[in-house]
Amino acid sequence: MSLAVLKILAGRLYDSDRLLARHAPDPVTGLPGRRAFHDLYEKLIAGSKRRGTSVLLLVFDVLHLKDINDRFGYSVGDDVLRTVADALIESSRTTDLVTRYGGDEFTVLLVEASAKDAEIVMSRVQQKLRQLTIYRNLPLTVECRMGYADSYNPPDTAEEFLRVADEDLQGKRSSQSK
Repeated sequence: MSLAVLKILAGRLYDSDRLLARHAPDPVTGLPGRRAFHDLYEKLIAGSKRRGTSVLLLVFDVLHLKDINDRFGYSVGDDVLRTVADALIESSRTTDLVTRYGGDEFTVLLVEASAKDAEIVMSRVQQKLRQLTIYRNLPLTVECRMGYADSYNPPDTAEEFLRVADEDLQGKRSSQSK
């Protein structure tokens, strides 16, 4: 009987560990990752729809990260990623969701914000990146390509919203309204 109890407890610990790992922060930046973004997106969007408020999604792509890693090493590349993460956190509100979405990609989801706020936040991020790069004595200029999507009725899942923001990031924004 005690062996059966131990097996049950071990199974529960395993399941709990998997759930915690799903939302573990990114080891380099300390930010939530892609899975946490998708899970929290749904919750934040549901609240925004109930209140009838606008949502803004900003996407950031660190330029030349592979070249930085090749030229200066991965420790400088990690410093660049931390610098971008810190610039995003310092340029956003505590209620905004800042994540490291992938290797060199970051997102910021702002509830109760619209397209007019995008330029303000992106400008703030650029300024913070310059300040942090100098303060941290990085041997290069940290640059990001930036894009956004905004909506009063965002999709229930993040994929479509991310696609629109990525199109803007790539400079392919269509003339259709969002």
